[in-house]
Amino acid sequence: MNLEILKEEEACYSLKELLDLYANYIKNPMVVINHNYELLYYTQTNKGDNVYKEATNAGVWSLELIAIANNAFKNKSEYVILDSINKNKRRLFYKIEHNTMLGYLVLLEEENSTFDELDYDTLKHLVNSIGKILYLEDYKKNDANIQTFYKALLNSEYKTKDILKTKIEDYKVNLDASLLIISLSKASFSQNNYLKVKLESVLAVNAVIAYDDNVLIFFNNDNMPLSKITDILIDNNLTALYVKKILDYFSFNIYYKALTNLLRFLEESKKSVLYFEADYKIYLPFFTDKYNINEIKNFIDLKIMKIYNDDMKNETDNINTLYFYLSYDKSLSIAANKLYIHRNTVSYRLMKMSDMYDMDFNDLMQNKIYLYSIFLVKYYHYKLLMNETGFLLKKA
Repeated sequence: MNLEILKEEEACYSLKELLDLYANYIKNPMVVINHNYELLYYTQTNKGDNVYKEATNAGVWSLELIAIANNAFKNKSEYVILDSINKNKRRLFYKIEHNTMLGYLVLLEEENSTFDELDYDTLKHLVNSIGKILYLEDYKKNDANIQTFYKALLNSEYKTKDILKTKIEDYKVNLDASLLIISLSKASFSQNNYLKVKLESVLAVNAVIAYDDNVLIFFNNDNMPLSKITDILIDNNLTALYVKKILDYFSFNIYYKALTNLLRFLEESKKSVLYFEADYKIYLPFFTDKYNINEIKNFIDLKIMKIYNDDMKNETDNINTLYFYLSYDKSLSIAANKLYIHRNTVSYRLMKMSDMYDMDFNDLMQNKIYLYSIFLVKYYHYKLLMNETGFLLKKA
């Protein structure tokens, strides 16, 4: 490591001074992102690609790009090198930590300054120095970083309920906060969509966290503007699950995994862009690791299971016919529109099912059981195909 830079660093008291100094030794464009994904300082924008220039102009980093880095960091490494954003200009993400997660240092590879030529000891020292500056700045602001609280929940760091209670008081957590989980699994990573900025313009946001392939938005629910949220989701090709009130903070990691598994399943159905957890609360236990695929099957009504098996064998669509018919108050017209068939065809299918499987569609309680089982058989089918292939081939 260059000893001269250590002497010069002694005169640096701000992030700007530090980055400007190291820019003389590290020729790659650099940007520092804080825990709120805001750009604190950056260098050499003239050398950046369009994604880099857009981000520096906007003053905020794309959550979609952060999601890529988060997934790459799952091996617990200090830094990752990514080429999925721009193969000609790789990014190096280095985590900035000092007692807590503070952000990222991102470097952009240049033709004349490749990552193979980097002095990684110098880079590690720079990251440590940045971490100290950011930590002191947060301390001076008395910033009880709420991001830290929610990330600790996601990582199951609070081992007892007493510790959790203390942290809730320390961070002044709003226990009535709502949660919006947005799936980024099908989002485009080729450009910055500035999802964080858009969401903060319509919601009273407490915290925004990119985690796995998702963005979690914790916000005060004062009449959530559903139409505006829906427009943002449609415009950005995204799907979300809305949780009006978080019911389990102590086992939040398990709760979160169930919610995201549910969201992935709903996302495949492509019936909507915004789903409501309240509509699916009864099914949440099946989206944890509590039940395997055979145990899920045991909860499905035998007649519904028989219809499903016959559909798979004969390539018919009676399950969806029954689902749409019962879901929309036994409306033949709506079921026909959903299935793109004539209402007489719907009527014929229902009559055949009634005869073949001895079903009475006038029994309201039994119809609820059928709907419950149809949802589970769709999930069973989804799990079956995912277990066999790793991706979904055919929908029930």
